[in-house]
Amino acid sequence: MRLPVRIALVAAVLALTAQSALPAPKDAIGLRASVDRKNVYIGDRIRYAVVARAPKGVDVQFPSFDDYKIGDFEIKDSGSRVRNRLFGGKVFERWYYIAVYSVGKQTIPQIDVKYKKKAQKDWSVQKTPAIEMSIGSVLPVGKKALDIKDIKGPISYRNAYFGIAALAITLFLFLAITIIFYRRMKRYVPVKLAHETALEELEAIRASYLQGGDIKEYYVGVSDCVRRYIERAFKVKAPEMTTEEFLGSLKDSPALSDGQKDLLKGFLSACDMVKFAKYMPSRAEAEAVYATAKSFIEEASRAFSGPAQPSSQTTGVGAPSAQERAGGKT
Repeated sequence: MRLPVRIALVAAVLALTAQSALPAPKDAIGLRASVDRKNVYIGDRIRYAVVARAPKGVDVQFPSFDDYKIGDFEIKDSGSRVRNRLFGGKVFERWYYIAVYSVGKQTIPQIDVKYKKKAQKDWSVQKTPAIEMSIGSVLPVGKKALDIKDIKGPISYRNAYFGIAALAITLFLFLAITIIFYRRMKRYVPVKLAHETALEELEAIRASYLQGGDIKEYYVGVSDCVRRYIERAFKVKAPEMTTEEFLGSLKDSPALSDGQKDLLKGFLSACDMVKFAKYMPSRAEAEAVYATAKSFIEEASRAFSGPAQPSSQTTGVGAPSAQERAGGKT
């Protein structure tokens, strides 16, 4: 009897070995679940990954967690990807970032992963293995949380009003200081004198003429510049008068010396020749008009600081003399 029993036992072992060595069905998947660490603290993020290796033509479907929970673990984030295998088939990966808020031993439960061939209608299900986790507390070992303080009560409206009032006063003071400082700075801004402004205008008129400007516009600009200067400096309404009226108003004026009056008369007469008599002056005459206007402004400006010196320029102001006009010289 002992020999038949031995034979039967050997046959059973061979049968089991042969059964375990049988190849898996062609549509079966290799399923694996893992975590990046098993010992964590409460609230830590854990990466829980599920990998399914599927043969060619097999689709895989991971479960959908509508409540964003896997057992007692909360899902914080997730992602997935699909890779092609070297010898056919695909690798489906799904990962979850999870956290749990209970200390002690916690288990990530099994989840159902579905798979099927594309030609099939029904899904097959394969479960992932459960994973046991150790969740530690962030508190020191052996101590209880006895130092948790109660929340503070609402802030008194008196304190809030004091803060608002202090802020308003600070803003008011800042605004007042800014206005005072601005006004003082504006008060100290230097104002150009009348002759300084006139000389700048005169230089701009000359520069425009030298760049190709019209000779008549040049003479009009120089004449108007001198008239504006006289209006600002001596409070005379020069632009509103003709040349004869203007010279007549200055005849008895003590603001200008006789030499300055003669210089102004010759200058204005030269300008009127170009403005109204269509006289075409030469380049030298145009330069003489500029020099005469500049000399007049500079000499007249000194009348406020000391006695005026008579001008030596009574001719050569940019217009032909009477003898030249009689002889037809230009």
